[in-house]
Amino acid sequence: MNAAPALGGGFVLLQLVQVVIGIGSLVCFVMVLIQMFQRGQTGVGIASIVLSLCGIGPLIALVYGWIKASEWGIQKLMLVWTGLIVIGMVVAGFAVVVGGAAIMNDPEFQKQLQEMQKQ
Repeated sequence: MNAAPALGGGFVLLQLVQVVIGIGSLVCFVMVLIQMFQRGQTGVGIASIVLSLCGIGPLIALVYGWIKASEWGIQKLMLVWTGLIVIGMVVAGFAVVVGGAAIMNDPEFQKQLQEMQKQ
């Protein structure tokens, strides 16, 4: 079963939006890391980089960035980064709905589903 043709342009557009959001979020992450190293928070910066390999690093940087946002004058950066994360979650939710709806309406999927129900 190939559901890709059934997904259409809406799903592709959502994927492109996710890529743009991801790049923006990565830029914000790097900017917070730069602030950490410039402000002498090397340990937290290194931990954020190393733990990025398992996905926890950006969360540490996000939380620590918010803790230090006023002191470091990065409130706008933190608002943008947080906004990108929230928008990314919303877009991902839409992608699941659009993708699921497209797959459920795919004739090939319906045929396979009926064959499975007969067994």
